[in-house]
Amino acid sequence: MLFVAIYRRFRFWRRSRSNVYETFKSFVNVLSAARWFFVAFLAIFSGTACHKPGTDDPEIIVTFPPEFTVDLFEQRNDSTGAPVFGLWVESMAEFECGNYGIEYTVTVSGSAIAVQLPEVREPDTCLGPPGRARAFFPVGSLANGDYTLTFTLGSVIVNKGTLKVADGYYALSMPNAQGIDFQNRILQTIPDHYIWGFALAPAEPDLPVADQFIAGLKPLTAEPDLPPGYYGYFTVSGTGQYFFHKSIAPGIQYRPFLRRLNVAPDAVRGLLQSFRDDPGKPLSIRCFSTYGVL
Repeated sequence: MLFVAIYRRFRFWRRSRSNVYETFKSFVNVLSAARWFFVAFLAIFSGTACHKPGTDDPEIIVTFPPEFTVDLFEQRNDSTGAPVFGLWVESMAEFECGNYGIEYTVTVSGSAIAVQLPEVREPDTCLGPPGRARAFFPVGSLANGDYTLTFTLGSVIVNKGTLKVADGYYALSMPNAQGIDFQNRILQTIPDHYIWGFALAPAEPDLPVADQFIAGLKPLTAEPDLPPGYYGYFTVSGTGQYFFHKSIAPGIQYRPFLRRLNVAPDAVRGLLQSFRDDPGKPLSIRCFSTYGVL
């Protein structure tokens, strides 16, 4: 375009030499316009060449504070003592009464486990003192292997992890979980022939009776022989001490027990019945076992 303009002006100058000044002025204007054209072209080119894709833009991360605590759990059938693997879930918020529930669905398809928690369910009639909503989400019997576990809260928060199942052992890996706090990710199965529980002693006069029951239990049982770890209903420390899971721990004074059976369960049932039916001082006892609730 520049050379065409110069050539035309040059031919016009040869044909008509009467206005040299005007011709020269036009030539200068053409050069000036061309100079700004090249400046604009270089600016656009250099701006495009220096521009980088937005890969360096800061990534926006949205986090959701925990609303529920979750534990791996193996719940025992009340009648048979058969274990059922699942998740123990509790709300972190307390509600006006203790019978709020938690909606859930659990789906197992091959090596994929999908858990959905849509909402906390308000009861039709509010009963009991203020408390947290809680529920056991049964997953079922799982063969040894690795499973993909997806835990969804509502329709927004989706957490994905891996559950490893081995003989008597469960381990969950779920990094950066949102909206949930996994407090116990490694669960060991309670071996056969074990009993555990407590005798309630809400008042001081109840303590001697509870101690008598514990003393009567010892000849029928032996000290537990469990390595340290979390077993669902209870946790065994490195020093051999144990404490109960929040799903069964009473809120009042009690005498605990965790023992290995040396006799048939019926012998323990007889001891339990004698203290529960004592007309002078009946004792309230919760006794779980690998045979069911005694």
